[in-house]
Amino acid sequence: MSSTVLEGIGAVVFIAPLVTVVCLSFVGFTPFKNRENVIKGIVATGQSIAVFCALVVSVAFLKQYLSTGRIVPMMVLHHPLFSFNHHSVDFNLQLDGMNIWFVLMATVLSNIVGVFSRHYLHRDPGFFRFFYLIALFLVGVLIVFMGSSFQIMFIGWEFVGITSALLISFFTLRRETIDNALHAFWAYRISDIGLLVGSFLIAATLPGHLFGELSAHRYQLPIELAFIVPLLLLFSAMGKSAQFPYSSWLPRAMEGPTSSSAIFYGGLSIHAGVFLLLRMRSELMVPAPVLVVMAVVGFVSCVYGVLLSQVQSDVKSALAYASLSQVGIMFVEISLGWNQVAILHCIGHAFLRTYQILKCSSIIHQFVEFEDAHQHDIDRARAGVLPLLLARPRKGRLFSFSFDLALRAASGPSDIVTTLERVSRLLQRGEEKWLTLLGGGAGRSDAGQGGIRG
Repeated sequence: MSSTVLEGIGAVVFIAPLVTVVCLSFVGFTPFKNRENVIKGIVATGQSIAVFCALVVSVAFLKQYLSTGRIVPMMVLHHPLFSFNHHSVDFNLQLDGMNIWFVLMATVLSNIVGVFSRHYLHRDPGFFRFFYLIALFLVGVLIVFMGSSFQIMFIGWEFVGITSALLISFFTLRRETIDNALHAFWAYRISDIGLLVGSFLIAATLPGHLFGELSAHRYQLPIELAFIVPLLLLFSAMGKSAQFPYSSWLPRAMEGPTSSSAIFYGGLSIHAGVFLLLRMRSELMVPAPVLVVMAVVGFVSCVYGVLLSQVQSDVKSALAYASLSQVGIMFVEISLGWNQVAILHCIGHAFLRTYQILKCSSIIHQFVEFEDAHQHDIDRARAGVLPLLLARPRKGRLFSFSFDLALRAASGPSDIVTTLERVSRLLQRGEEKWLTLLGGGAGRSDAGQGGIRG
């Protein structure tokens, strides 16, 4: 297969979901908006084409690796966005030896969740809205995985955050869903500052930088940015992957439909931070102190997630904290330089957790007398390693400590989010006063208008 044909197939991986979003946008203004078969047909066609094309490219890359021992990055889409002075920003999407497996994972999981949701949301008033947001989410996550620079990744990063918040608040009849969606949105907004500023600094230092340009070496940032940029990217990855102290939004995100929880917080969205760190480790020279901070964040998040998952009273929250702990282990693996191990761990965990979250509704129905996810599996809990290492009094104290942490996590929003919410309100009030002062006051403005009318 020629490289030109392969590049065209790789471009279809992104174009097919994008065309799906465009078609759904037009359908939304027609009576076909309420036809479930039409919506299912459009979404299934776009997702199936994306899966097939991603599979073809992955097989071609595998053959290339077996014959030459390396995979050459392939630019599949190029479109100029804007330019100023001597700097230009282009919308470049590429496929390489690392992101092809994430792209294949994203398309396959989206297809699985789409098939599940056709029956799960049958006759639901928000049927069209759900599939539109899922299609838009797939476009965003493909931009994150296929983006050829950190600036392009940020575009998809924002799509993922917006669709996530909208799907958390999918059931708008309950006030709790709106509050939880706003809490998650605030956490996203705060953490997005890291990727926004970090990508800006990288673009200013390395103009025209594309992933994979130096296959054997990594870029060495100037000494004044060598610590700041990796810390900013780590800060953004922590928020997107719900690492401590951002963990409070993850169980609240389970307010959305089960199928969206599976693809967002079991399969794709929660692993976006892992992919960002993998890109950072493969492209930039990261100082050892930053790697230590990354390992500490991952270790603390892992322990925190394990403790809180053991004291949850519902299946989805237990799975959410279990996902948090596994992603923390991935952070540690990346800090140690085990990128291939982290990729395999990430893909395997995404498929497993998606399956578990999709199945949790059946578990709740089956074990309706005791909804706790752990009560029906006491034998497995007794066979674990931790009960053998801890005496009964210590297990009791550990349970009390974990239960107290869970109560604190569930009783209120994150301190970081609360503080910045207060700061934003103060800034808004100050802006209103400043605009009133510049306008000469509302009273004088009304009087002046009355004088003119007179």
